Parts: sequence; C-alpha cells; structure tokens
Amino acid sequence: MSLSQNLDSNCNTVENILETGLAREHAEFHNSYREDKIKDGIRFLQAVYKDRISVSVDDVTEGFLNNLKILGKKLYFFLLALERDVTPEDYIKYKFEFIQNNVPDANPHLFYLAWNGLLDNDSFKRLLHQKFSLAKFNDILVPKNIPAFGARHTRYRTKLVLAIEDMQINPGGKMRTTGRILDDGSGLIMREGIIWLKNGKGIPIFPNAYVPINQAQMITIRHGKSVHESGGDNPEFVGSGYWDHWKDNKRISGSVGNKLKEAGVESAKELGRDFKVIVDLLKESGYPLWNTDSDNYVQVYGSESENTEETARYFLQEAGITKINFTPLYGLNSQKYGALTHKFKNDVYKTMLEIYGPKMKGSDDEKKKAAKELFKNRFYHFPEGETLIEADWRIAHSFVELFKRNLGKRVVLCDHSGALRVLEAIIRTLDFAEYSSIKEGQESIMAMVYQPGYNVRYDYLQKKGFMLRDRGKA
Repeated sequence: MSLSQNLDSNCNTVENILETGLAREHAEFHNSYREDKIKDGIRFLQAVYKDRISVSVDDVTEGFLNNLKILGKKLYFFLLALERDVTPEDYIKYKFEFIQNNVPDANPHLFYLAWNGLLDNDSFKRLLHQKFSLAKFNDILVPKNIPAFGARHTRYRTKLVLAIEDMQINPGGKMRTTGRILDDGSGLIMREGIIWLKNGKGIPIFPNAYVPINQAQMITIRHGKSVHESGGDNPEFVGSGYWDHWKDNKRISGSVGNKLKEAGVESAKELGRDFKVIVDLLKESGYPLWNTDSDNYVQVYGSESENTEETARYFLQEAGITKINFTPLYGLNSQKYGALTHKFKNDVYKTMLEIYGPKMKGSDDEKKKAAKELFKNRFYHFPEGETLIEADWRIAHSFVELFKRNLGKRVVLCDHSGALRVLEAIIRTLDFAEYSSIKEGQESIMAMVYQPGYNVRYDYLQKKGFMLRDRGKA
C-alpha cells in the first residue's frame, strides 16, 4: 500500500469522519487544511527533497485532506497534554513517539504538512505560546522586584560587574576597593576585593579564585565568524550540532558542522587579548579568576557546533589560559533547520516565490519579503527540524540548568547570537518582539552571577564603547 493510500484508508467513509468528531467539533481543524495550500506545501517539499519524497500533489484527495485534519487535531491535543515542567529531553522523545504512533510510516513530510497547516489557527498558536513560554524561566532567574521603602533587606540581585554608579563613593572621592563579607554558609571568612578596570567597570571578587557555593558565575562570549554564515551577501540556514533523523531517531555524526573562518579565528584571538587585560590585572592584584597553576581546568560550555569550541579555545589561550575543559551541550544548539540546513537562503526564497508567489498580492519586492517572513514565523516547523519557539524554549531551559549545576564555580560559555539573545530575554524579561532582533556584538564579553532567590543581571565586562584596551596599540 502506498503512503497516500495508507493515509487515505483511515478516513474514506462518513462513519470514520463522524467517529473522530471532526464533523461536529473543533471546526477550526476542518478549516485549517485548504487543498491549494497543501499542494503548495508538497511542491515546496519536492523542491527540497527532489526524488526523496513519497507524496505528490496527485495524492491530495478529500480523504487525504480529512486525514490531515485528524492528524492536526491529534497534534493539538498531544501538545495540550504536555505538563508545564516537561523538559526538552522528554519533549523530543514524546514528539518522536507521537510521530511514530500517529503519522503513517512516521513520515516527516506528512508531519510537516499537518503542523504547518495549523499556522493560521489562532488556538494552535495560543497553545504554542502557553507550552513554550519563557515566563517560567523569568521566575527562576529574575524572581524579585525592587524592595519597598523601609525594607530591612534591600539586596535583590547579584552582580559580577560593577559600574561607578553601582557603588557608594568613599569620603574623599575614592572608589571603594572592598566589598561584601562572604556569607554562603561555608564557614569561611573572607571579604570581596573590588578591582577597577580602565573602562570604568569594577569586579567584586573573593581571593584565591573562590566562588561562593551558593553562586554560579558565568563569563560569556559569542562565537566568531564561521564558514557557514546566516547573514552577509549569501546567507545560509546554519545549524549547529547533529541532525536528529526521525526515521531511526539517531543523531548522525558530522551531518552538521561549522568551523571558524580565518577572520573568525583572528576575532577570537583579538577578544582574548582584550580579556587578558582582566586576567592579568586580577592575578597581579591577588584575585585570580581561576587557579590554573595547579591541576584545575577552566570549564567551558558551548553548542555542539565546532565554532563554539574553537572560539573559546582561541579566546582563552590568547588570554594565557591553556587548561581548558570544553563540554558541548545539545540544548544550546541553534534552531534546527532540518532538511534546509546549509542551503542558501536566497535559493530557498526563490523557490518559495515560484511556488507561492502567484497567489500573493503586491509587488515583487513585497512578495519576496512575505516569503522571507514565513521562515521568520516562530511557529513555522522546518522539514525534519523544529520551530523557533521550540528552539528558544529548549535553549532557555538549558541556560537555567547550566546555572543550577555550576553553583560554586566560575565557568565560560561560548554560543551563537540567537542563543545569547534568549538568555538576555529571560534576564531582562523581554517579549519576542523586543528580543528577536537583538544581535550581540563580536567584541562583547558578558558576565553574570546566578544565586537562587536573587535576580541575575545581564552585564558587560566589555562592549563597543567600553573597551578594555586600545586595539590600535600593540
């Protein structure tokens, strides 16, 4: 039996349609799958997969459409049943099981048509908003408001970076050089030193590279320019990590790779030379960031793409740190574009215009813009990939877990711009319209402290306009 016959056979009688409830409830599922849109979706898949697709526009019969509606309804209630505390790891498994058990032959093309057929359904989009909201992560990383007047305890956030306006100036106009007494339940007695940098930033830090056991401190950078770029003159759909192949649920090693180009190597080294200013000053002042003279290694995290590890190593080595332990994390990977990974965006846009353009209104430029907007739609599911709203939720969960499991440690994170803006969105409680266009600068070095019960602040050790050194001088 062919795939189309398999899909058709389950819903070729009025009795079967009535049995599903499709004809009498949730009419929006009935109205979501229009014949012309489904055929255009198949034409797009044919352009992507060529001869590797087993469904054609000739398969689109009334029974085929009815079964897509039933599949769409099952998909909706699958998502509705997800618990609020579901993890990305479990969600990926549940999603795979749903495809295996509900989609004929576990065919990813039918799943693509079923999911994206609901893009105009307000109930579906509202459900995705609810299930993949970043709000619960806001509650973990920024749980407090500014204390009321007269409150006994006024401290409500933690900082690894100070600006002059953060500190009370001592009598005589001198900036403070000592900070808080350690209070982490360890029983140790020590006080912070405050080391001021030339760019006006200060670092409150305990001696001997000590990090309070109730804090996780993270220094964060963006990876350098890579061979495959999402912007520029000829952008690509850039993926990081390994492609989860739905057919056998195995991650294919090497199927998605992205290394630094020469300019990316140099920018990582240049950033490392900036960071060396901090590393050397703190060490000379008796407050080293890490005790690397012993067998201690600096723990570094990043996505599974090679460019994050390469950037981190060049960055730290140029700062004089050679003992590095890098751990790649699947959860920090960029959005998975599936079958479109490493395809040139302009070629895909051209294909989209050829298929969808005749039905679009407006000028050629307006049609091209509309085609691009489809891929920016955070609910659009890439073939054998994922949606942007799923990716942002996965990344946010990974950031929070990273903080939680590194209490008492000072670590480095190197990741892509799309992931870093999710972290900024959580900490600053931004909505999608506010954070979707944020792009962290290549020259930025961020520093954050997580302490349960207090607000994390998104701070900069260096950014454009507040550089640690004059790069024009040797």
